Amino acid sequence: MECTIDMAKIAVVLGSPRKGNSETIAMKVAEAAKANGNEIEVFRINDLKNAKGCQACMGCKKAGKCVIKDDMLPVLDAVRSADGVIVAAADYFGQPCSQYRMFEDRMYSFIDGSFVPNITPKKVAVVVTCGMGLDGAKAMADNMEGVFVNFFKCQSVGKIVLGGGLAPNVAAENADILAQAEELGKKF
Repeated sequence: MECTIDMAKIAVVLGSPRKGNSETIAMKVAEAAKANGNEIEVFRINDLKNAKGCQACMGCKKAGKCVIKDDMLPVLDAVRSADGVIVAAADYFGQPCSQYRMFEDRMYSFIDGSFVPNITPKKVAVVVTCGMGLDGAKAMADNMEGVFVNFFKCQSVGKIVLGGGLAPNVAAENADILAQAEELGKKF
């Protein structure tokens, strides 16, 4: 008798406009998740050529998924079908950077017309980096996590918040943060 192990699918959504600290940490989480036998699919929101924010058209409430046909649709489809999600964003003035916000707004399509989630719950990890204002970045990470937990009934596996991250190599040179990321990835 042959035994098969189902591989979990993890969608990695990189919201920062640059390939810097939040991406470094998120990819370390993803590497550990992959080493744990998971399949990883990575999306850099800033690289999408044709992507819009939510248009409040309410088409998703009838169709059960976002009806905007742009480059964000494969990201949403991957998150919808994933078993886990790793999201990363930079803190800009106490808010997630605009690329991440566009993705998060489009997750409105994951709620039906009665405000009930129309996706299966999944594991989620959150990564936030900031140049300054660490308390604000921690609150932002809590809010990002809260969207997944409160609206979509996902299970948080943890958060990593790194301050002082103006230089794009701060995370890569921080052994403690990289070790935290590796441990977080093992939870998928």
